[in-house]
Amino acid sequence: MPILSTQATGTTPSVSGSPSLASDLSWLLLAAASPSVRTHYLEQADASAHPASMCGGAAMAFDDRPDLAERVRTFWGDTDEETSFTEMHILAHYAGALHVTDPDALWQALERAIPTVPLDLDMPSESDEELALFSDRFRRLKQSPALVRSYLDLLAEVWASVNDTWQQWLPAIEQAGRHFVSQFERRSSLDQLITPGCDIFRERLPRIASDIDGGKPVAFVPCLFFGSSLYLDFSDLVVIGIGIGVGTGDEQVRARTESVARRLKAVADPTRLAILHSLAAAPSSVGELATLFRLAQPTVSMHVKVLRESGLVHSERKDGRMRLSADPGAVEALLDDLRAAVLVGATPDRTAAATTS
Repeated sequence: MPILSTQATGTTPSVSGSPSLASDLSWLLLAAASPSVRTHYLEQADASAHPASMCGGAAMAFDDRPDLAERVRTFWGDTDEETSFTEMHILAHYAGALHVTDPDALWQALERAIPTVPLDLDMPSESDEELALFSDRFRRLKQSPALVRSYLDLLAEVWASVNDTWQQWLPAIEQAGRHFVSQFERRSSLDQLITPGCDIFRERLPRIASDIDGGKPVAFVPCLFFGSSLYLDFSDLVVIGIGIGVGTGDEQVRARTESVARRLKAVADPTRLAILHSLAAAPSSVGELATLFRLAQPTVSMHVKVLRESGLVHSERKDGRMRLSADPGAVEALLDDLRAAVLVGATPDRTAAATTS
């Protein structure tokens, strides 16, 4: 059974979907610090026929700078295992800078947040061991201005190699954010909208959906340099990262567009499109439609069946008669899906032109 979206309960949580420099930077840092992640990214790039395989590009950037990757991996010196920089994401949240897109503004916000971030973090998405690790890092940053400067300089150096590319793709990332919010608010459940990439996320998905249904704000973060998953659960916000599709293989891209193609096929017939237009203006019965369009009732029933199966038309029995009407939410969702499928896969220059025209 799918995990219901907020529409099932009638609540209206705060839902946002915006680019996050901090989130995409977290993937870069993970790729730098974790050889296994870089290998995975490169395998994704090899499997993708898309001309902009961003995950692979991010991984290869560190192959050209092994010194930088080693500095990231050893910066904290608090673990012998492959490490992450989740504390940077936490700082961005407490700084109110999760959706900042200007790098200089982000570095300044992170620095301001260091004295204010609590050491007793309450984050269900992280294990006790991870929380202890992050708290220790915050403690060290609070105690050492020199460490803060080295930390921010390292973040800036890592981001410098990709900033121009990321800023060029920003219109497409923003469009993807609007698409995810529209999908969630109109009809999608969490398990239909995202694919959990880690066990903790998968196990907690029912609880996450319940919290959101109860009004907890959620931030969908479209990521250009996307890895396997992004899930952070704060006391006042759930952050869910979703790849925008430019770094994935053909099979995943095709799966996202098949639904759009099926619905487009339903309205590609002129008669069906005319019926949908009529039902958007006023509910009608099959008999009334047959009279209006001068068609046999079986022919109208066939067209209506296709439209109903595509989700664009729904029926309701009223006064003993079956009344048909267009579903405006489903029609808007089709337009959003088509826009996302085309624009997110377009080149940055064309995407920017389309969103500003």
